Amino acid sequence: MIYAASTERSVGLVLLALILVGWVAYIFINIRQAKGEIGAEVELAPNRAPLPSDEEFETTKLERIQAWGVVFLAVIAVTLPVYWLREPGRQAGAIRGFAERSVSRGEREFTEGFQCNACHGPEGVGGSAPAVLELQMGDKTIKVQASYVAPSLNDVFYRFDTGIDKPEDSTEVRNIITFGRAPIMPAWGLAGGGPGNEQQIQDVIDYLWSIQLTPEEMAAKVNDQIAAYESDPANAGKSEGQVLFELNCARCHTPNWNARGSHEQPLGNVVVVEPGQPGAGGYGRPLNSVSLTEQFPDPATQMDFVKKGAVENAPYGTHGVGNYGMPGFGDFLTDEQIMAIVEYERSLEQQPGVTTRAVAEATGSGE
Repeated sequence: MIYAASTERSVGLVLLALILVGWVAYIFINIRQAKGEIGAEVELAPNRAPLPSDEEFETTKLERIQAWGVVFLAVIAVTLPVYWLREPGRQAGAIRGFAERSVSRGEREFTEGFQCNACHGPEGVGGSAPAVLELQMGDKTIKVQASYVAPSLNDVFYRFDTGIDKPEDSTEVRNIITFGRAPIMPAWGLAGGGPGNEQQIQDVIDYLWSIQLTPEEMAAKVNDQIAAYESDPANAGKSEGQVLFELNCARCHTPNWNARGSHEQPLGNVVVVEPGQPGAGGYGRPLNSVSLTEQFPDPATQMDFVKKGAVENAPYGTHGVGNYGMPGFGDFLTDEQIMAIVEYERSLEQQPGVTTRAVAEATGSGE
């Protein structure tokens, strides 16, 4: 509720009404007291009419006129400072009201317009999106209908636009929404060929800003994810660096990582998608001992890049140029955890040739 703006508006309307009533009364009284037409225009001029004598004028009539002057002067003396004192509150209330309306519109776009929640879950907690993948099975290329893991968005500003103070300063999240993100997120902004204008994009950004986790909630989420991942028997024996890589980096740098698992097809058969070689690339570039040593001769330089992420059109490493695709991880992972990722990535071997495959299984057939 924005009380400052509504209170000032009410006071202003009351004062305006009083002024209008006063002018109407003044005009009505003057019309009633006007003289009839008696001849020459000179005789009708107020400055030609005889004035009251001193004895008649210097009575209670003058005192009443003076009293009304004091009253109106007191009104001006009180209301102007009060209005001036309340003006910052009115302006702040107007700003809050505009922001709250934008958040409300953004929530509607998130759930009804762009329907972001269909993939990213309610309030951006994460979810899944349908995708059609082209995978190699033997000597054939097949199309597979799969479920693709969609990232959470209630922590997106911990990865992108990490240095901004207010949502209207967003560039990276704005670009992702406007132009989409490979391999399956479509463009939603007009500049990217989507349906959303700049105000709609800003409304969604404002909404995402409003639902971000607190630093304490984000730290607890990271720790819970690591603990749950390490407790899975399938991940037994994995190093800290591999665990953190698979939780944070594999979605972009390992082929089909987000589509791994079993996917039932329209004809009833099941296709099991296995991810490709770790670090073999996908949306992001391949990461291995050869490519990383060439790009970042010093591991500390690579760690600094992973912490901050890419800056649009800014160089990094020996010959890299940044874009909004590479997030930063320094706001929720420690330096030690990031260095563990760096060491794991730099230990990966370069793998030539096919890096992904799919295994088809006939449901219930035993074949």
